[in-house]
Amino acid sequence: MQKSKHYFFIDAVNKRLNHDDLEVTTFQQKLYRLDAGLAGEEKLKLVLSDYHLKSKANVYYNFECVNANGFTHQIDGLFVTAHFIVIFEVKQISGTLFYKPALHEFYRIAESNLQENFPNPFDQAYRHQLFIEHLLKTWQISIPVYYTVVIANVRAKLDSSLIDYPIMHISGVPYFLEKLYEQHPKPQANLSILQNQFAQLYKQLPPRRTIEKHRLRKGVLCKQCQYSNVMNYKKGYFECSICQTKNKDAIIESLVHYRILISPRITNKEFREFFNIPCIHTASKMLGKLGLEKHGTNKGAFYIIPDSW
Repeated sequence: MQKSKHYFFIDAVNKRLNHDDLEVTTFQQKLYRLDAGLAGEEKLKLVLSDYHLKSKANVYYNFECVNANGFTHQIDGLFVTAHFIVIFEVKQISGTLFYKPALHEFYRIAESNLQENFPNPFDQAYRHQLFIEHLLKTWQISIPVYYTVVIANVRAKLDSSLIDYPIMHISGVPYFLEKLYEQHPKPQANLSILQNQFAQLYKQLPPRRTIEKHRLRKGVLCKQCQYSNVMNYKKGYFECSICQTKNKDAIIESLVHYRILISPRITNKEFREFFNIPCIHTASKMLGKLGLEKHGTNKGAFYIIPDSW
């Protein structure tokens, strides 16, 4: 399952945030919700993989793009066929779910009887539907667009207030698609053209927030110690004084953190300060061995940290 840049940002923050930061719990909760969302999308992928499609289809998970007005769309599941298009809004929510349509209020009551409101998934999915319909019109393609909210947590209960709305447990997705194929038995568009249009539309979105550099722990952090301890550089290796793990490539993950949280560019001085390397010549040698793309010369030189290694 493809993870968003926002996911990698929140994950990296959780590993590097100072332990006494006031937002430690907040970022932990953000990562928990993102992991739950990914788990729900994985379940949808599993269900659709087991479904015998009535036609060729392209399924996009975590589809991201920007509309003509500069506003973003993140669609959990986009099911594209030559017969119809379905937008899946996936929710991994527990408890009993309720809806007050006149107020557009979507909420749950947990097993502890605590009531908690959530962003209205019907409004979210409807917004995506209007956007896709507008796109199809500009592409001069006439094909129906549907949406449904999919509850991926089998323990969740749906209150009767939801009966007349497009929401179902994930096990109902194949039946839902079968009904749509019955309504639209003939292809109404060219799937290859749709595929090309959505490929051009896709744009991975940046993280939805930033964080100040001083709030992050510096150094190469020990993965074996759940990123709790800083490793020391000794004779070509990074070594953890707590678990004694030695790893010459441990710096790579920390450079990825730097790229995600701070900047894709790093100077020799910034490298030494962030990774606790006192010697400028040692830092230069390390940067050379890492094979980072170098720009400029002397004090104006900087290195580009790649997206992937």
